[in-house]
Amino acid sequence: MGRRHPVKELVARVCAARRARGLVAIFDLDGTLAPIAPTPARARVPAATRRALARLAARADTTVGVVSGRPLAALRRLLGVRGLWLVGLHGYARRAPGGPTERLWTRAAERRADDLATQLRRALVHVRGARIEQKGPLVAVHVRAASPAGRRAARRIVARLTPPDRLLLAGRRVLELAPIGRPTKGDAVRWIAARRAGAPILYVGDDTTDEDAFAALGARDFPVRVMHRERSSGRGRSRARYRLADPAAVSALVAALAASP
Repeated sequence: MGRRHPVKELVARVCAARRARGLVAIFDLDGTLAPIAPTPARARVPAATRRALARLAARADTTVGVVSGRPLAALRRLLGVRGLWLVGLHGYARRAPGGPTERLWTRAAERRADDLATQLRRALVHVRGARIEQKGPLVAVHVRAASPAGRRAARRIVARLTPPDRLLLAGRRVLELAPIGRPTKGDAVRWIAARRAGAPILYVGDDTTDEDAFAALGARDFPVRVMHRERSSGRGRSRARYRLADPAAVSALVAALAASP
């Protein structure tokens, strides 16, 4: 992983690349644009960040996207910004600005997820603070509200019940079960970046699922990992070459990119 970069230095590098060929700027949501909250429902994107995103998306030289594990409806509610390319459910749902929603899963996959969610609810009923969320073909087990012992118990139970046709994705205080062969955040990056072919890509994320996006970037792109004092996941090596301290630094980055020539 690269060294931590002050926002001013990173902005200078990105803007120099943007002046030559334009820019594709893509951001994760939770832990990146929105500070980590005690529960997913309490997460908020700060108003200053939303205003900066709107200014950045209005620039002719910048394409702006947000990629998240949340459903698209939640992204629209939390962001409230026009002109964004949105990708939800880790790549399963996507929407171009002003376009229709594309859902990349089958009814059979959704029924399979529903059965799995029911099984997990029964198995985790005694783990206080664990919450099950079905999102189309995905099943998420949220453990932000659980105690350390509860989180450990939830991980053991989820790992034991993960079927052979599912991958277990361990995120920041969340365990997600996704079909093997699923779309990834790397696929989402390529989908958004195709709209401005040849432009450098800035991708900012904070979690293990963002590594797929970092892997899709090239040598002249800008993979940025957001670091947190408390790291519940992703302690290993990262493909990111740049680091920012926290979501406040991300907000400053967005504002600077919106304002810089």
